[in-house]
This record gives sequence, structure tokens and C-alpha cells, in this order.
Amino acid sequence: MSEETHTPPSTEMVMPEVPANLSSGIGGMFRYMGPGLIMASASIGSGEIFFSTRGGAVFGYVLLWTFLGSVILKGVTVFSGTRYITLTGESPFARFGQILPGPKNWFPVLLGIFATVSFPSWAGGFANFLGQWSVWVFGVGEGNPNAPKLWSTFWLMLVFITLFLTNYDKVEMFQTGVVVIMVVFVLVAVVVAQPNWGDVFKGLVPTIPSEYAPWVVENYPDVAARPIPLEIIVYLGALGGGTYDYIGYVGMYNEKKWGMLGNPNLEQIREKLLTLNKGERAPLIETEENIKNTRQWIKAPVIDALISYSAVFIFSAAFMILGNVILGGDALQLIPNDNEIMQHQATFFTMISPALLYFYQLAVWAAFFGSMQASGTMMYAHTFHECFSPAIRWVKETNFWNLRLLVAIIYCFGGLILVWTGLSFTTLVSFGSLIGGVLSIGLWGLAMLYTDIKFIPKQFQMGTLGKVILGLAGTIMTLMGTVALLQFFHII
Repeated sequence: MSEETHTPPSTEMVMPEVPANLSSGIGGMFRYMGPGLIMASASIGSGEIFFSTRGGAVFGYVLLWTFLGSVILKGVTVFSGTRYITLTGESPFARFGQILPGPKNWFPVLLGIFATVSFPSWAGGFANFLGQWSVWVFGVGEGNPNAPKLWSTFWLMLVFITLFLTNYDKVEMFQTGVVVIMVVFVLVAVVVAQPNWGDVFKGLVPTIPSEYAPWVVENYPDVAARPIPLEIIVYLGALGGGTYDYIGYVGMYNEKKWGMLGNPNLEQIREKLLTLNKGERAPLIETEENIKNTRQWIKAPVIDALISYSAVFIFSAAFMILGNVILGGDALQLIPNDNEIMQHQATFFTMISPALLYFYQLAVWAAFFGSMQASGTMMYAHTFHECFSPAIRWVKETNFWNLRLLVAIIYCFGGLILVWTGLSFTTLVSFGSLIGGVLSIGLWGLAMLYTDIKFIPKQFQMGTLGKVILGLAGTIMTLMGTVALLQFFHII
């Protein structure tokens, strides 16, 4: 009687075979734009509708170069994370906990704290938006100072209730479709508005405004009272999302099975990586074939990042252009502000056809409520898990539903408290933007650069140019976030 033998799963870090469409033409590569484009469409909200428009109205095209710079800095930083998980199959946040100097897991926990503190800030800001939207659209509560807060409470509670719904997917598809159509109309509106394209392209030349225009100082003293660096950095933080979105975005790569994530022995590889001694590098197989396959697989996160962040820049630039042409100093001289967050932007649509006012009202609801629902009940739970699971066993082992419930409570009820404190939309969103959209992204970039140099074998590391850009991104975003937070709290 022969004994049955079992061969243990291989833990060799060998890349799966590269699909033919990844190394083929442009058409095949477009299949690898998944998670990033979802993230880009989900992040269309305060950054584009409010802050990009406001930046165009207040400063014209002067800040267009900063929008492009922000997209590059954020894109490179986030790509470094998606590249790492594609290369090793391991979350970069798990590796941060092992490799960075200091107590074990201190850095992913720090990022988690920054992100979690931002959750109620964004919830309260978006709820304030929908509260004002409800009074504007339905006319219920006009003249009652508490009406927007009551409406905000309604929307927050509705977001929480959707956590328990099992057939919300069709509503999400409808919301996404409406937002995509809104973007198309915004691009049409840019063509109809006939901006001076020479002036638009001049905005790509680095220039920092030294003062607010006289009409801004006279008509909007609360805007003119904000330090210009703070105002600009808030724009950049809100543009295209922040770590609260991006950490969940990196986690979404687990579903794509790109690169090492598609290795059939992925779990064993992850366990092996966690048992490495200090100073050991990732044991990637350094054969010519594996190196070649790795370079091919890295195209997937490159394509994903290029398409998604190009979309973010185009959307933001379109709102900025319309903000200047229609609302700026040579036009209506109107600035989106705490009392009129979304009303002025309706002109972008009514200039095409007055009937599009109703579509715009529906579209901004879909953008903001859709973002609240997706973030508060799903995406931020992934963010919470990625950051805290390396350090807290309960977070790692509990059913994901429990995390969704916990995060939804923090998001919805924390936002509810902030709504009733009377804090303005700009204040709430500015805080979340600076913490999660600037400072923590800078810290992430520096940590990712350190990890690439110290843990990844040289053959598989980022190129010199990539390292330089990542180092600059981490340094610039960290410094900007620190300065802006000090200005936000009136310390400097």
C-alpha cells in the first residue's frame, strides 16, 4: 500500500504568463484601465464641481499648471503603490509595517488615523452640500436656517441605510451613468464658451498670484481673507481624491489578478514575505524570463494610472475654464462659496439649453450622494482594512461586513455631529483635503520610495527618473500639507 504524498505549494515569486493583449496594440491595453477609471469617476465631486470652478473664477487660468502638477504628483505616488502590489502580490501597507524604522506597523496605522479622521469631515461637507441642494431644488425650508442641516441629516441617514440594502447596484449604475453624461456636457460647454486658448495654455507656465482681484476683495471678503497658499493647496488636495480613496484603490487590485496577484500560490507567497528577516529583500526570481514578464505586467498599472489621472486633469481643467469664462472677473463675478456651493455652476449647462438646469440638478446629486454612498459603505472600509489589519488582529480576521458597519458609523454619525456644529462646507472639506489629500499622500510617497530602495531587488526597482519624481512628490506634498495645516489652524 503506497503512501500518498503531498507537494507543498511553491513560494517562488514567479510572474504568471503575460496575456497577449497586454503586449499588443493600444486596443488591447485599454483593457487594463479598470480600477483607476472607477476611482476617477467616483472622485468627481468637490474637487471638480466646487474647487476647480472656484479656482477659475478667483484666479483665472493662472493655476492650471498647479492642477497639472498635482495630478502628476498624486499619480506617481499612487502608481508606486499599485506597481508594488502588482510586483510582489503584497499590500504596500503591510510592508510599511515591517520595513520602516521605528515601532512595528506605526506608519500604516498613522495613515489609517489620518484617513479615519478625514471620514467625518468629508461626510459632513458632502452632507452640507446636499442639504443646500435640497432647499434649492425642492424649495422646502427656504428662509429656515436649520433646514439645510435637517436635509443633511436625512441624506446621511439614507447613506447609512443603503449599507443594509442588497440591491443597490442598479442605483449605483444609474448614478455613474448620470455623472458620465454630466462630464460630457461640461466638455461641450467648454467648446460653446469659446475660451481664449492662448490664455489657457499660458496657465501651464508656473505663476503664483500675489493678491486677490479687487472684485473678490470687495464682494467676497471671506474668500479674500484666506491666505492664497492655503486656498491653492486646498484646491490641489481636493482634486482627484486623497489617501482615503487611494488606499482602497490599491486594495481593489486584489480583484484584478494582475502580475504576482495572479500567482496561484499568492497566499503562501504573502506568508513567506512576512517571515523575512530584517534587511532581506523580496525573493523575486531574477531570471531573464521573469524580469521580462515583470516589465510587461508593470504596463498594467502604468496604463491604469495614465488614463485615470489624465481624465482627472481634463475634468478639472474643464471646470476651471468654465469658472473663469462664465463666473470670473470679466464675466458674472460670482464665486462658489459656503452659501452658494453649486448654484452658480448651473450656468455651465443652461448656456447650452435652459432645460439642462434640471439635468444639472440631478447630476450633482448623483455625484455627491453616489460618492457618499460608495465611500461611506464600501471604499473607506477597504481603506480602514488596509491600514489597520497589519497591526490589529480583529481588523485582519473579522468579517468584512463588520468593518463596513464600523466605518459607516464613523462616517455617517461623525459627519452628522460636524453638520450640527455649524461648520461650513469649505471648512469641513478643507480639513479633509489637507490631511488626506496632501500631507498623507506626501508621507506615503516618501515611504514608498524607501521601500522600493530597501526591499525590492535592483533589477525590479523603479527607474532613476521614477525615483526622482517620487521623491519630489513625497517631499513637495509633505511640505505643502504641513504649511497649509499650520495656516488652516492660524498657527502661521
